[in-house]
Amino acid sequence: MKISERIEILFSGGVIDEEVMDLTLKAVSWLEKRNISLEDERGHMFLTHFAMSLQRIKKGEQVETLDSYIMDELQNSRGYAKALDFVRFMEKQGKIQLPESEKAYILLHLCNLFGKE
Repeated sequence: MKISERIEILFSGGVIDEEVMDLTLKAVSWLEKRNISLEDERGHMFLTHFAMSLQRIKKGEQVETLDSYIMDELQNSRGYAKALDFVRFMEKQGKIQLPESEKAYILLHLCNLFGKE
């Protein structure tokens, strides 16, 4: 299944709304322009998490923050700078400020995704 199909299923199933779907498709575009493969399990997992995190933010739901030692490890990983660029881009595109807890999980998934390059 292509990632665009997965995003469409999340939308048609009522898991995410149209605004979140559009922003998630912008995320796909940003990542593909940087030659990040999304058509594998890790890519699908990240984008599913990303879309659902945006929907949680819209609903005012929160997740627990990652432990500080995990954040320290992330900040020292080789994909961290690129992951942070992605987060900043998405905040600008969506005109949102991601909560630190959601941002941490997005960074975690991205560093995992970028680590396979």
